[in-house]
Amino acid sequence: MTERIDRHLKWLGALILAIVAVLAALPYLSSREADATMAALSQVAARERTYEELLGALIDAETGQRGFIVTGDPAFLADYDAGLATVAAKLRTLRAGPTGGDEGAALERIAALTARKMAEMADTIALRRAHGFEAAGRAVADLRGKHDMDSLRALIGQRVAALAARRAALRQRTHATLADNSVLGIIASLVSGAVVFLALFVAARHLRERAEAAAQARVRNQRLEVTAQMLQALDSLTANAELPAILPVFLARLLPGSAGAVYLYRSSRDFLQLAALWGEAADAGAAHDELINPGECWGLRFGGPHLARGADSLRCPHGRHAGPAAAGDAGLEQLCVPMVSQGEVIGLLVVRRPRGAAEIEQTVAVTVAEQLALGISNINLREMLRRQSSVDELTGLYNRRYFDEAVKREVFRAERKGAPFALVMVDLDHFKRMNDMHGHDAGDLALQAAARCLQDGIRRSDLACRYGGEEMALLLVDCDALAATRCAEAIRAAIAALSLEQRSARLPGLTASFGVAAWPDHGATPEDLLKAADRALYASKHAGRDRVTLA
Repeated sequence: MTERIDRHLKWLGALILAIVAVLAALPYLSSREADATMAALSQVAARERTYEELLGALIDAETGQRGFIVTGDPAFLADYDAGLATVAAKLRTLRAGPTGGDEGAALERIAALTARKMAEMADTIALRRAHGFEAAGRAVADLRGKHDMDSLRALIGQRVAALAARRAALRQRTHATLADNSVLGIIASLVSGAVVFLALFVAARHLRERAEAAAQARVRNQRLEVTAQMLQALDSLTANAELPAILPVFLARLLPGSAGAVYLYRSSRDFLQLAALWGEAADAGAAHDELINPGECWGLRFGGPHLARGADSLRCPHGRHAGPAAAGDAGLEQLCVPMVSQGEVIGLLVVRRPRGAAEIEQTVAVTVAEQLALGISNINLREMLRRQSSVDELTGLYNRRYFDEAVKREVFRAERKGAPFALVMVDLDHFKRMNDMHGHDAGDLALQAAARCLQDGIRRSDLACRYGGEEMALLLVDCDALAATRCAEAIRAAIAALSLEQRSARLPGLTASFGVAAWPDHGATPEDLLKAADRALYASKHAGRDRVTLA
C-alpha cells in the first residue's frame, strides 16, 4: 500500500514537474512569437517608409531639375543633388534587405527605371547649361522622363501597398497570438488549480509562481495589443493636430495610474509645444507648460530618460508650480523620455505619478516613446509629402494642379447651390526685365512680395496660387464680379505700393495686371472661366498694364 502511494506520489511528482515545465515554456514561447511578430512588423514598416522616402527623393530631384531648366538658377540643383544622393542611399538600403519573391524583380525594375530617370535628368540639365532653355525644353517635352516617373510611382505604390497588406497581416497575426495566449493562460490556471488541490504545499507554491507568470504574460499581451491599436490609429491620422483626440485614450491604458503630456518640436525647433495630455484627474495639481525650452529638460540635455524622485532629485524646471503649490512637486515622480526617430529628437514624453503609487515602469515608458516617435514621424512624412504635392515652395501659394482641382470643385458647388464665385488672373508687369537687370534673386523677392499681397488681400475661404512663372491666380468664393473687381483693385494698389530692396539696393517699382471673370456671367465651365480671365488679363496688358479689367 505504501509502495503504491509512493509510486503514485512519484507519478504525481513527475506530472507536476511536467506541468510546471510546460507552464514555464508557454510564456517564453508566446513572448518569443510576439517579439518575432513585432520585429517583422517593424521591419516591414521601415521598408515601406524607405520606399516612400525613395519616391520623395525622386520628386525632390525632379523638382530641382525642372526649376533649373525653367529658371537656369543653379540654386535649384541643390535639391537635385540632395535627391540623387538620397535615391542612391535608399536603393542600397532596399537591396540590403530581404528581396524574395516578386519584390526582387520589382526592385530591379525600380532600380532600372530610377537609373534611366536620373540619366534623363542629368542630360536635360547638361542641355540647359550648354544650349539654353529651348534645347532642354524640347528634351523634356518628349515625355520620356514623365513616363519613367509615372512608372516609378506606380511600381513604388504597388510595393508600398504590398507592404501595407503585409503589415495588416502581421497585426492580425499579433491579435491571433494574443487570443491564443489568453486561452492558454486560462487552461494553465485550471490545470494549476487541480495540481494545487492534489499536491498541497508543493503544488500551491508552483501555482503561485505560475499565477505570477500568467499575470505578467497577460499584462504584456494587453500592452502589445494596446500598442498595436495605437500604431494603427496613428497610421490613420493626417496631421499632428489630431493627436489630442487619440493619444490620451491609449497612453492612459499603456501607463495606468499616471498622468503626463506629449510635446513636439515646433518647425523652428526653438521650443517644444504641448501636443496632448492624459490622466490629469488622477494627478491632482499637475502642471504642464504650453511651451518647453529644450534647455529646461534634463532628459533632452542628457539625451535619454531622466527620472526625478523626491525633493533631493534633479528635477526639470518645466511643469513646476509657482508659489505655495510648489511644495507638492516634491511628492511627484516625473520621468522625461526624449522621442527619437531616425536619430533625430522630434518630441518629449513626460510621465508623472504621485508618491505612494506604483513606480513608473521606465522600460514601458521608453518603449511607448519609441512607438510614438515612429508613428508621429510617419504623420510628419505624410504631411510633408502632401504639402510638397500642392504648394509652391518659393511663394507658399498653392500650385497650378491644386488650383485646377479647386476650381472644378467650386464649379460643382456653385451649380448645386447657385452661389457665385470669381477667378482673377494676375501677371507681374515687366518681370523678365527685372530678372534680366537685377538677377533671379530679385525676381524671387518680387514673386514672394506679390504672393504676400495676394494672401493678405483675400479671405480665409479664398484661394491663391502660383499659376506659372510670374503668373498667379485667385479663386474668390461667394463673390460676384463687382466684389472681385474691388478685391483685385485693392491687391493691385498694394503691389504698386511695395518698396523692395536687395542688398541695400532699391529695386524698381513692381506692378501687376489683373483679369477678372465671374461664374456664371463669363463662363459655366472651368475652361471657359479661365479663358475669359486670360482675355481680360491680356486686355489689361494691352491697355498699358497696372490695371484691373473685367471680362
